Amino acid sequence: MKKRFLAASAILTLLLNLQVAPAQATSSHTQFGREIVLSAQQHIGLPYIWGGEDPNRGFDCSGLVKFTFEEFNINLPHRADLQYNYGQSVRKDQLEPGDIVFFATGGYPIGHVGIYIGNEQFIHAPRRGKPIQVDSITSGWFSNRFVGARRIVPDYF
Repeated sequence: MKKRFLAASAILTLLLNLQVAPAQATSSHTQFGREIVLSAQQHIGLPYIWGGEDPNRGFDCSGLVKFTFEEFNINLPHRADLQYNYGQSVRKDQLEPGDIVFFATGGYPIGHVGIYIGNEQFIHAPRRGKPIQVDSITSGWFSNRFVGARRIVPDYF
């Protein structure tokens, strides 16, 4: 009887720990994701500048993502297609704030990038003549160009 109780207790403890681990990982990303979004939102309205990665001048799409993540000591390259190689792949129906979203544009398989903020919206630097702004990933021009998303969770969270 005592052995059964100990075995049952050990199994129950193991199962409870397994169920808690994913929630902790999600919680860590949720906190980090919110901070990423708050940082990116500070740049809404700045001009689009091709090759830009400076809040005093403006950003292009990958420069905005690069600069935002650098504020958290995460170094990403200044190209959307190269940024796609970082982090973990995320399905569209599992996006969380702070995830990086990618789109096919201009004949490139991955030619545009932004930061998901929730409610099917993302912050990005669209193109020359348009400021950094929020757009939908499910309607309008971007709806049929979504390629994928990546989630970066730093070690310190």
